[in-house]
Amino acid sequence: MWHIKTFDELSNREIWAMYRARIAVFVVDQHSEYQDVDEQDLTALHVFYEEDGELLAYARVFAKDQDTVTFGRVLTVQKVRGKGFGKALVQQLMDVMATRFDQEKIEIEAQEHAIGLYERFGFEAYGDTFLDAGVPHKMMAVKNQKRSEG
Repeated sequence: MWHIKTFDELSNREIWAMYRARIAVFVVDQHSEYQDVDEQDLTALHVFYEEDGELLAYARVFAKDQDTVTFGRVLTVQKVRGKGFGKALVQQLMDVMATRFDQEKIEIEAQEHAIGLYERFGFEAYGDTFLDAGVPHKMMAVKNQKRSEG
């Protein structure tokens, strides 16, 4: 089941599952040392899929500034990779941004291996490749569908 919650709406177990999954994917699997828990967790909407009490896919979305919304910490847990959860998660994020955010532009810092996924949703890469926590990234952007329809 998909959930969309503010930080204050998350249960203790949901917060634990969210941090556990983020650390497993971004710190352990990708061998990155960085501060995963940050202030954006407090203001973001947390979008996640849970089945039988287990978090399987997760991301957070928040306003970057007056004109731009962003999302990040996009993950699927190891046991469901390749089963369409990543695509479903990005679709959930696009729907959340279209219905809950007024910003005209969506801009993300995409890991290079995920660029193809985001391109399926209309994102275009721009600028030079850069390292974030030792992982190659590209900036990507697309127009928020709420704005382009109105």
